[in-house]
Amino acid sequence: MRVVDALVDVVAIFEPQVQVCVYRRPPLVCLQAALAQQIQASALTGFRRVVDAGRPVPALPLPDAAIAAGAAQELGFLVEVFGELLGCPRIGLRLEVLDRAMCPRWHRDHNGIRLLCTWLGPCTQWLDDAASPVTHPAQLPADAPPSGRAAPFDLVLLKGGLWQGNAGRGAIHRSPDPAGAARCLLALDALWD
Repeated sequence: MRVVDALVDVVAIFEPQVQVCVYRRPPLVCLQAALAQQIQASALTGFRRVVDAGRPVPALPLPDAAIAAGAAQELGFLVEVFGELLGCPRIGLRLEVLDRAMCPRWHRDHNGIRLLCTWLGPCTQWLDDAASPVTHPAQLPADAPPSGRAAPFDLVLLKGGLWQGNAGRGAIHRSPDPAGAARCLLALDALWD
């Protein structure tokens, strides 16, 4: 696991031993407050889109113009960073609005590299490879304490088992239990075809 202080250093995710790379950022408090208000009013739902890397993000299906503008700016930043990092032509993005843990058990993803950014609520948790004595995450007890956890608006890169040279490995992570709180999570995946 690697925590970096500069955006340029997220390239650490390409190092063979690094499965999780986190770029710490301060939260966008105004966006968080607006999202919380819309979720409480049941006006915000998640969505999925495919966007072209290197192009502006299209209009988002968000209920409030101010939220849509703030979210589009933030999403545009994340899409630009992820697209430049991986050099992919397209990016699959999904915004999840959750009231329960999406993936509560420890697991590895069967993908390349995924970017996660929690805008609101409890954030992704992970285990360092050295902290996990097992080869398969299903062998871990569900209540095993995490080695680390993200904070809202952290840019979290998780390497999966499909990344070249990473077969049988990948970031061991899980979704936290929001315990009744709303969670708004953004996930980005590189698309090659």
